[in-house]
Amino acid sequence: MENSMKLRPIKWGLIFSLILILSILVISLIAVYDAFLDEQSRLDAYGYTWLAFAVFNFSLWIFRKDLVSLSFLLINLIMAVSYLSDYKGVFISAPLILLFSGYLYVIYINHKFSSHYRRLLELAARPVNSVNDGFTPRPFPAGNLPLNKEKLFDFTNFLKKNYIAFPYIDEDGVVLAIKDHRRFWFGRPSERRDSYISINYNGQIAVNIAKKDYQKYKEEYSFDELCQSLANLFKRFYEYYRSGNESRILIELNEEN
Repeated sequence: MENSMKLRPIKWGLIFSLILILSILVISLIAVYDAFLDEQSRLDAYGYTWLAFAVFNFSLWIFRKDLVSLSFLLINLIMAVSYLSDYKGVFISAPLILLFSGYLYVIYINHKFSSHYRRLLELAARPVNSVNDGFTPRPFPAGNLPLNKEKLFDFTNFLKKNYIAFPYIDEDGVVLAIKDHRRFWFGRPSERRDSYISINYNGQIAVNIAKKDYQKYKEEYSFDELCQSLANLFKRFYEYYRSGNESRILIELNEEN
């Protein structure tokens, strides 16, 4: 996934630097607490520190509406209550373990969706070489797809199960969101923030590529051509699924560039 030809590389150096800075900050806080505070003051300091992390993750959740920050918010609150009220030990162990397990599972799901999302963007750009126009902030009408409503639902469930796209279903049709699946437990995808493929029950397709995703390309490829290519990719995936060849979808997503 990281060897994409038309996508900018992931900034692993920046990510590891941020993790290192955060780790140093936490270790320094622990060292200061242990060196200068008595036992009760130290427990209170740990509690307020966890509470500060809870406030931070609450602000993230308000902004992003994602399961990662919500899960970590609950973990922070349990730890804060534990230290500030002396309500520790076996009484919080079980819920804390369950929450942390859920947090790790959400991280795993996020990784799978993010990996497929980069691959989808790369596959959409593969046939596009034109750079005569740039980003346009609007959904792009990308033709029609002959479909059966029941088969469409089965197809979207397959995409969700395999962490390819997250379906949002309403009375008009299906919206297949890529990457930012976490927020859609709490509401419909946004044109400004999210990339998605919309399919109504009449088979009409519209594609939205968010600006933050368009900027992941090395070049300013033709926006309309990118959107049409992404729609064609999902049309092909639907035909694979409809004909009983859904394994070809996974092969195409996992093949090397």
